[in-house]
Amino acid sequence: MINIKPGKLVGIHTSLFTIFNAEKYDAALIPTAWQEFFQKAADSELTHGHTFYGASIPSMSFDVPMDYFAGAIVDSDFEVPEGFESVDIPGGNYLCIKHSGPIANIAGSYAKAYMEVLPASGNEMRLAPHLEIYNSEKDPSSEDYSMLIGVPIK
Repeated sequence: MINIKPGKLVGIHTSLFTIFNAEKYDAALIPTAWQEFFQKAADSELTHGHTFYGASIPSMSFDVPMDYFAGAIVDSDFEVPEGFESVDIPGGNYLCIKHSGPIANIAGSYAKAYMEVLPASGNEMRLAPHLEIYNSEKDPSSEDYSMLIGVPIK
């Protein structure tokens, strides 16, 4: 478990269907958002660290796309640069599940996170963006890649 301080994620916004809706899921949208983020944010305050976040805001319907933001978490008063969007990240606890291996294989880790680890933890989800926590120094296509899936909990 980790605690995230309040702030906002500044980055690139896209909308897509969940990975569990294989018929409508577009695997290119998230990598494209990250590519755009790193191109636009090069040499800015947004890329000074090595930890970056994907924030998912689930829709309440399987047939409605969710919002996804690829970027960096900054202080709440940070001025959003032109060409970027932001989403508020309320402070709080996140139950973290480690994904290991190429990011293309992340669906199994998501299933485990939400169908096994979360129920077994005894925690309840809270209303907040769900997070993916990345280290930019690692190659997401490598066999030894790892990242965290963060589920907001009460």
